Amino acid sequence: MSWADPQDVIDRWVGPGAPTDEDMIQRWIDDAETVLRYEVPDIESRLDEGTLTMDTVVFVVCRMVIRVLRNPRGVRQEGVGPFNVTYTGDKPGDLWLTDDERSMLEGQPRRRQTAFTIDPTPAGSWTPRPPDPWGSPHG
Repeated sequence: MSWADPQDVIDRWVGPGAPTDEDMIQRWIDDAETVLRYEVPDIESRLDEGTLTMDTVVFVVCRMVIRVLRNPRGVRQEGVGPFNVTYTGDKPGDLWLTDDERSMLEGQPRRRQTAFTIDPTPAGSWTPRPPDPWGSPHG
């Protein structure tokens, strides 16, 4: 039994060119669900336990299928004249999970990167001096 159905994909499609061949969409859904079962081996038990919602799984399956249907030839970049399109992901035209989708399925919030600074000055090698109010060049 499939978690998603073709109408789920069609309902989430944005813009023109929505697919109409429901048999083809269902084949891609089946393939996406096969990938999920491989990538997240405990997915069915987590659905049964209620630690993962069906809405989340359907959302991820639809995103995977829509990525393939928008770029079925697996083109990385294409353009005509001044207009260019670059497709994201390591595997354009293939079924794959983004890091965010994987985090959603695994039930763990994705860790966000934060900026930081490293001071390369060796400890104790520089001691700041207060400014000289009389302007002496040697402090």
